[in-house]
Amino acid sequence: MIGKFFRKFYLDIVIWTILLLLPFITYLYQPDKISEFKPYSALSHLANIIFLATNFYLHCYYVAPKYFFTRRKFLVLLIACAFLSYVALNYAIVYFNPNGELAHFTKENILFVRLVIGPGIIYSLCLITSSMIFLYGEQARQKELNKQIALEKTKAELTILKLQISPHFLFNTLNNIRWLIRKQSPDSEDTIVKLSEILRYILYEVDGAKVELFKEIEHMQNFIALQTLRLPIAGNVDLEIESNLKNRLIPPLLFIHFVENAFKYGVDSKNSPKIKFQFAQIPGGIIFKSSNKILQHTELRTSEGIGLTNVQRRLQLLYPNRHDLSITKTDDGYFQVLLKLMTDEN
Repeated sequence: MIGKFFRKFYLDIVIWTILLLLPFITYLYQPDKISEFKPYSALSHLANIIFLATNFYLHCYYVAPKYFFTRRKFLVLLIACAFLSYVALNYAIVYFNPNGELAHFTKENILFVRLVIGPGIIYSLCLITSSMIFLYGEQARQKELNKQIALEKTKAELTILKLQISPHFLFNTLNNIRWLIRKQSPDSEDTIVKLSEILRYILYEVDGAKVELFKEIEHMQNFIALQTLRLPIAGNVDLEIESNLKNRLIPPLLFIHFVENAFKYGVDSKNSPKIKFQFAQIPGGIIFKSSNKILQHTELRTSEGIGLTNVQRRLQLLYPNRHDLSITKTDDGYFQVLLKLMTDEN
């Protein structure tokens, strides 16, 4: 563990050690000046190094990651408070100096230079270096994240294609269409159109990273219409869209897994299904709700578990710290999904 820590921070240790010993290097070339060594000066220099090092790592690994891209006004306030603390530290060092530095600097009219300008330059260099290291690390992390997003998107699309455009789904849909045609039902043509729209959407319109929310909802409406056609018993299947819902760009095929599962577990041959989907506007994003009466009490299939894992992984990559997914089973026998997405960029 110690070896791992040293490998990660050995360069930091070397640099801070050099800065700590910097005032004493002159003694190597002028040994006769060792007699002029002042312990108070060494302690004040140590206090400065400890303060700067603490601020350096706090800013690089905690303050900047948390506030640099979100709450910059608060970040500026924190930096100002830290700088004032550094000025106060230097004032205390000058004030308690037994050699009377305070009186000397006041007499020479350079107290402001000693307490504000000098520490300001040093603190600025420390802060700039810390910010550069943070931004460099953030850039590298973002590049890696983009690679993962691209890879996960490809995997997710392939998995969704296997789940949604499965032979079982196509077989049942075509059988229903054949049955409608034999009955000379006026719905047969509309059903064929809906199936073709589903196929076209998945095969041709989800190539990009994002699609329009309204197109995704239209795809869900077509899917729900075909699934409703297969219901053995008529029931309540609703898709509610809030009137003030705004169109926006979202990752494709993000909700369809929950729609499919609602029909898988909310339909049987003996009971009337109760399935409901909702889209609503919230400050900064949208909320999706899915609810179905549990009529099929079966074990979770492997493919369904993989599908849910893919959705969760995509959410983590595409909306880190900007989504909330809740999946629950209620006491009255309902399966509920609640997904909040903060889609609006700051």
